[in-house]
Amino acid sequence: MRVEFRVFKPVENYELFITGFAGIGIVGHLATKYIARNCEVVGVVRYRGEPPVVSIEGGRLLLQNEIFSCGKVVGVVNNYGVHDAAVYDYTKALASWVVNNEFRAAVLFGGLDGRLRRDQDLLRIVYTSAYKRAELPTGGAKVLEQGLQIVGPLAYLVSFLEELDFPTLVILPYADVSRPADPYAASVAVDFFSKLFDFPIDTSGLRQLAEELEKELEEMRRRLEEQSKREETSRLYI
Repeated sequence: MRVEFRVFKPVENYELFITGFAGIGIVGHLATKYIARNCEVVGVVRYRGEPPVVSIEGGRLLLQNEIFSCGKVVGVVNNYGVHDAAVYDYTKALASWVVNNEFRAAVLFGGLDGRLRRDQDLLRIVYTSAYKRAELPTGGAKVLEQGLQIVGPLAYLVSFLEELDFPTLVILPYADVSRPADPYAASVAVDFFSKLFDFPIDTSGLRQLAEELEKELEEMRRRLEEQSKREETSRLYI
């Protein structure tokens, strides 16, 4: 599957790449989208089969996968998720794009099942061999325990970046699995990132963002279900 990166405004002096996906508590997506809220959209990532959804946000069209720039941080917000059939090709292409653009490091956001928490720590981290070798900051956070796993698009992306020997840090706050979205867990991830890389961010608006995203996701699910039903009915009468 072909994945296209279209950058319509050149970006300079960037250092860090960030992204996340809608996993447990939508933490990875919430954190990335919140960091990007006051940044400039400079490009898009397109692939055949991406979710057929757009919406209006802040007076502009919100596209599927947007590349944003904010000082030393550049990232991708996957506004409507990534189609299951495209996850492998999408994350492989994204990893290659990050490496080819010579970022200093990548920071990925995800969530951990809060029921696995065994101490007072709010998060765990995972990093690639290249990140450890470069002696980049970890904030003294504990590494994810052996036996626990990262799954989904985040797992693909970090494995591709390990394979490409690229410095990558994964930030994994514990999230409440009983809730569709956990803005508190996302704020933990954003705060940690902010302090670790000296990139000031006020997280007070995360709860409002989480509520808006829950509404968007519910509407997207409804439309996709309706589309699936229409396709099923069409097949029945062929």
